[in-house]
Amino acid sequence: MQHYFQLRIRLLNRQFKDFGLPPAWGWFLSGVLFTGASWLLFSKTSYAPYLYSLFALAYLLQLSERKRTGFLKITFPRNSYRKIRLLENGIVALPFILFLLVKQNYAAAFTVLVLGLTVSFFDHSIAFNKTIPTPFGKKPFEFLVGFRTYILLISGLYLLTGIAIAVHNFNLGLVTFAAFLLLQVTFCSQPEKLFYLWNDARPPKVFLAEKIKTSALHSICLSVLPLLALLIANPQKWWLLLALQLLACFYNALLIFIKYSTYPHEIDLVQFLTFIACIGFPPLLLGGIPFYYSRSVNNLSRYLS
Repeated sequence: MQHYFQLRIRLLNRQFKDFGLPPAWGWFLSGVLFTGASWLLFSKTSYAPYLYSLFALAYLLQLSERKRTGFLKITFPRNSYRKIRLLENGIVALPFILFLLVKQNYAAAFTVLVLGLTVSFFDHSIAFNKTIPTPFGKKPFEFLVGFRTYILLISGLYLLTGIAIAVHNFNLGLVTFAAFLLLQVTFCSQPEKLFYLWNDARPPKVFLAEKIKTSALHSICLSVLPLLALLIANPQKWWLLLALQLLACFYNALLIFIKYSTYPHEIDLVQFLTFIACIGFPPLLLGGIPFYYSRSVNNLSRYLS
């Protein structure tokens, strides 16, 4: 069991190095980003404990994926497997619990603790023995994989949007919708295998144009239910909701260009910080999109005809 956690730490350290960070800085900045994002969430809405608990549950459920737990079951004895699951869930839940305690949200902290312990005994994918139907089948990769990976978190955000409408709290609905759109943007961050790119006969500009069109259509398709519900409940705020959806499409485009500017490698620290800066100050998109578009076209010309 000890060797398992040592291996996990080595893998995380390697990811930090691939990202362009020394491991020590990677751990430090991860803590700073987590704390900063947590403070920002709690400063924006009084319903932050509910969102926070939902995010914690989403991370915990990732540890209960069937293939992952199946591998652990055949690798370790039953007692060791149970200890690993409990310890992993405790490690993931601990930062959320500590921050909730600092904010004196004791009920939410206890809820996250109970969720962490309870989820360790279950495999959440048991309920999905059959393939989950999606509207993304004809244009797979980013949104198809993202939707099936985060189906429970997406369902939770849908539910939270409904609660916001029911209690007439537009701010909660707006924060939830923004979190939902930000989750969608992350779908575009992972590069596909080189094999699939080599089998694409389109030139780089056509390939990227199709990627942007597909990401925009899929984003709207996935957002249409909460967007329409919020528009019907708050028609006077139509411009703000539509602006958020439009921004999400632009951020999808930027992240796609960033991804293919460094393909087949993953996004590095400088590109990540550039993307975060564009989220914090949207006018930077005016320079970021054409810059990374040009770089992605040049980079893809080595792989596409």
